[in-house]
Amino acid sequence: MKLDSPYFAAVDLGSNSFHMIIARIDSGQMEIVDREKEMVQLARGIKADGHLSVAAQNRALDCLTRFAERLRDIPPEQVRAVGTKALRSTTKASTFIRKAEKILGTAIQIISGYEEARLVYAGLSHSVRNDQNHRLVVDIGGGSTECIIGQDYEPIIMESLSVGCVTFTERYMKKGKPGKRDLQRVYLAACAELEGIRQMYQRMGWRIAYGTSGTARAIADLVVDRDGGAVISKASLDWLTEEIFKNKSLLASVAEPRSSVLPAGIAILRAVFDQLQLDVMHVSDYALKEGLLYDTIGRLADQDSRKKTVIKLQEQYKTDTDQAARVADTSLYLWKQIDGPELPGVSRSKILRWAAQLHEIGLSISHSGHHHHGYYLLRYGDIAGFGRYEQYILANLVRSHRKGLYQEKFGDMDEIAIAAFVPLLVCLRLATLLHRRREDLEKKQLPKLTVSGNTYSLKFPRGWLKNHPLTLASLETEKEHYDRIGVGLEFR
Repeated sequence: MKLDSPYFAAVDLGSNSFHMIIARIDSGQMEIVDREKEMVQLARGIKADGHLSVAAQNRALDCLTRFAERLRDIPPEQVRAVGTKALRSTTKASTFIRKAEKILGTAIQIISGYEEARLVYAGLSHSVRNDQNHRLVVDIGGGSTECIIGQDYEPIIMESLSVGCVTFTERYMKKGKPGKRDLQRVYLAACAELEGIRQMYQRMGWRIAYGTSGTARAIADLVVDRDGGAVISKASLDWLTEEIFKNKSLLASVAEPRSSVLPAGIAILRAVFDQLQLDVMHVSDYALKEGLLYDTIGRLADQDSRKKTVIKLQEQYKTDTDQAARVADTSLYLWKQIDGPELPGVSRSKILRWAAQLHEIGLSISHSGHHHHGYYLLRYGDIAGFGRYEQYILANLVRSHRKGLYQEKFGDMDEIAIAAFVPLLVCLRLATLLHRRREDLEKKQLPKLTVSGNTYSLKFPRGWLKNHPLTLASLETEKEHYDRIGVGLEFR
C-alpha cells in the first residue's frame, strides 16, 4: 500500500457529538495522533417537518470548519466522514450536507444503522484482546443504540435501535426540572425497544460485555469510586439512578451539554442491563470513529469490506459468478473508453463492477422481473460497508440494467447524479446485452465505444453484427429504450 501521506482521518457526524480522529500508519501499525470532539447535538435540531433548524446547522458547520483546518494536509481519499441517526432521520438535509462537504473537502456518507453497528464493532474489536469467545458491544448514542454480538473481528448479529439519549431526553424528560418519573418513562420506552432482541441475544450468549462511546464513559466516570473507572456494575448503576437527582453535585461534575442528556443515558443503560441480564459492563473509548479508520485503511490495502459483501451476496443468492465476471469485465472495458463525470462520494469503476457482479441476484426470486427484485434487495437490505448513497446508486444500476428505461426512474436524482449515472448504466446495459448468450468474448470481438454529447456510438469489428443478428435486433430495441430518456445510441 503506497500512500501519499501516512495520515488518515475519520469524522463522525453523530446525533449528539461530532468526532474527528487522526491516525498515523507506521510500519503497518496505526497510531492515534489527534482527537477532537464537540457536543453539537444535531438531533435536537430536527424539527417536526424534517428540516434541521438553522441553529443546529450553524453549530454543525462551525464545528466542521474547525475540523477542516486540521484535515487540510491529509489527502481526501484518506479522509472518511459519515453521518448517523440524526442525518438518517431527516430527508431534508441535502443543502446542509452539501455545505458540510464543501467545508470538509470530502463526501459525507449517510450510513445505515446496520453499517453503524458494524463500524462500532470494528473499532472495539481492534482495541481488545481477541479470543474465540463471543462479546457483546453496546453503543448508546444521541439518536440510536447499537447492540452487537461478535467474535474476534467479525460481528455475528447486529441491531440498531431507535433509542438515543438526545432523542429520548426531548421526548420523555420534562424541561427545566426532570425527576425520577421522567427516568422511569425513558427506562420503560428503552425496555420496550430492547424486548424485541432480548431472547435472540441471550440465546447467542457472550462472555464479556462492552459499552462504547460518550454515554458509557460519562457513567463510568460518575461511578469511578465504586467500580474503578473502566467498568460499570449493575449495583453502581442502580445506585446512580437513585442518586442522580438527589445529589446535584453528580450532574454538576459533567460538562454541558452532556449533563442535560446524561440522565436519559443512565435510564437507557439500566434498561440494557435489565433486559440483557448484565451484571457488569466494561468500557472502551474505541467505537465508530476508530472502526471507520480501520475500514478506510482496509479499502486502500485491498481489504475492502464492500468487496467481501458482494461475494457474500453472490453466494447467498447463488448467482452465476462466471456470467457476473463476464459482464463486469466488459462493462469496465467499455467504461474505460468513455469515462464520465464524477459522482461525489462514489468510486465509479468500483460501483460499476459491483453492479455487474450483482445484476442477477434477483433471479433467485423471479426471472421475468429479476431486475426489480435485485433493486429491492440492494436498496433496502443491510449490506455491510456501503453508505446509503452508494447503496442507492448500486440498486438503481441493477434495476435499470435491462428492459425499459423511463425518465421517472431518475426522478429522485439531481442533474449531477444523472450526468454521472447514465454513462455507467450504458456500459452495464451494453455489457449485459453483449453477453446474452452467456459466453466469453475476446477483446477483438468487443466494440469501440465513444460518446458525443448525449449520443453513444458503438463500432463493431467488420462483419460482426451481420454474423450476430440477435444482437443487432437487441441493439435496435435498446436504441428505442434510450430515446425515452433523451439518450442517443448509434452502432455499426
